[in-house]
Amino acid sequence: MSLWARLFVEFWKRREAVLRYEWDSIDFVSILEPIRPAYESKAEPDDQRMNPVTEINEPYIPAKKRIRWFILSVLIVIVTVAIVCVTVFCTVVYRIQMDYLLKSTSVKTYSSIIITVTSAVMNLICSLILSLLYRWVARKLTHLELHKYQSTYNNSFIIKMYLFQFASFYASLFYIAFFKGRSTEYPSNYGEPGTGDFTEQCDPAGCLVELSIQLLIIMSGMQIINNVWEFTSQMGPTCTRLFYRCTLFCFKWGKNDEEVQWEKDHKLKSFSSLGLIDEYLELVIQFGFVTLFAVAFPLAPLFALANNIVELRLDAWKLLTRYKRPIPFKAADIGIWSDIFSAVSYLAVLTNAIVIAWTSEFIPKMAYRVLQSTGSSLSGYVDWTLTSISIADYNSTGRMPPDVPSGLTYCRYRDFRSSAAPYSESLIYWNVLAARLAFIIVFEHAVFFIIYIMNWLVPDVPKTIQNKIDHERYIDQRERWTTHETTDEKFKQAAVASEAISKMRRPSNNLPNSTLETKDEFPARQSKQKKHKGIRVSPAHEQ
Repeated sequence: MSLWARLFVEFWKRREAVLRYEWDSIDFVSILEPIRPAYESKAEPDDQRMNPVTEINEPYIPAKKRIRWFILSVLIVIVTVAIVCVTVFCTVVYRIQMDYLLKSTSVKTYSSIIITVTSAVMNLICSLILSLLYRWVARKLTHLELHKYQSTYNNSFIIKMYLFQFASFYASLFYIAFFKGRSTEYPSNYGEPGTGDFTEQCDPAGCLVELSIQLLIIMSGMQIINNVWEFTSQMGPTCTRLFYRCTLFCFKWGKNDEEVQWEKDHKLKSFSSLGLIDEYLELVIQFGFVTLFAVAFPLAPLFALANNIVELRLDAWKLLTRYKRPIPFKAADIGIWSDIFSAVSYLAVLTNAIVIAWTSEFIPKMAYRVLQSTGSSLSGYVDWTLTSISIADYNSTGRMPPDVPSGLTYCRYRDFRSSAAPYSESLIYWNVLAARLAFIIVFEHAVFFIIYIMNWLVPDVPKTIQNKIDHERYIDQRERWTTHETTDEKFKQAAVASEAISKMRRPSNNLPNSTLETKDEFPARQSKQKKHKGIRVSPAHEQ
């Protein structure tokens, strides 16, 4: 999946190159982009700078007036990310308390599934609610930054929205995959008075199952809720108008004349300049679900495909029937979204490597086959992963868990430690740790090497398109050369003709002295010739 993510980005670049050629935007550069009215209104009348490209004086706002708003934006973004971390911590507290409460009930067998599902639903609801708040905050912050051009305004807004959504939807997944159950020590060192063991551990089968459930609920829930909301929000005004017209018709309150088409079109919504940002943002978040944790949930691409089919038809219906025709703007690519897709594809290599090495049981099982097993069998693997501890040393608080039977002398927990005090890490622990780190390094280096080979073998521009581009540039350059050569030839011909005329008008020094005329005699003779031919010459002209 990591290789597929990079292949997707590379082949999308090739598709962009084809579209740029077909739409004639290969050399398009937005140099003459108009200045935003909000920027002009905030600029002082006397503060103007010359644009080095257009050489025209333009409104200018000094950097010292804008830097404070950029600092404020960074601080607020950090605060919003901290709020997301607080929500994740609240769900952790909820998991711990529910686990402690459900141990003494009749559903303790299914307590792990119940806690995982309910906490995932809570995370989804919090993420959707915070997304609405984040959009409003991002719009306000971006407006305060006083961007000069609409492109920079959009890029700043996109970065804020993506950071908000990234933290909101992925924070719980990163916690389960990389942090849950990692900060605890052996049982004799943890415990909280009155609450039992205040540490959240992974399920005996590992955290990978919980990560899969969390990813399934958040991803599918977000897709379903977004599609339902998108459909109902577009149908709401239509239902309202239909109810209003039916009421008028039933009670005879007014004429029920059928509206003409132009009136219907005039009442359609106007397509906002930020309308595509939500669509791209939804796709980027979905791309992260599919690629970042592909090891935990291999069916994520299937869910993404089904959602894209529904989204494709829903967006087509929405744009064709619910909005006025958008005004097209020329562009060379999808802008900053391409960089975000590329960054996520590179991050997916690292996250999948860590999930395989740290979250899953792939490396411990491989180490067991190499170090302990005979014949590459996993028989006895569970016993190999457990460590014994004396009941007398179990808990620093002196309290035992409520589900521990009496009369036990020792218990076992999941870790690679010695079975005697001080319960330090065993040699197996360091062997497994070294194998995990080695796998991460080898995996990401191998994938990045393959990506480098793919980038070298697969150019960003297809060969056929590049040949057409080079051919058009050759024709353009040849025409310019031909124009310059023709102009130079005309200049040469004009110079030769001018030289010939000057020679004809210049008296020859080879004539005899008797035929030479003085400067005073030549105009007089010329005047007499013109008078002889019946041409009247003015005195000024004679002079």
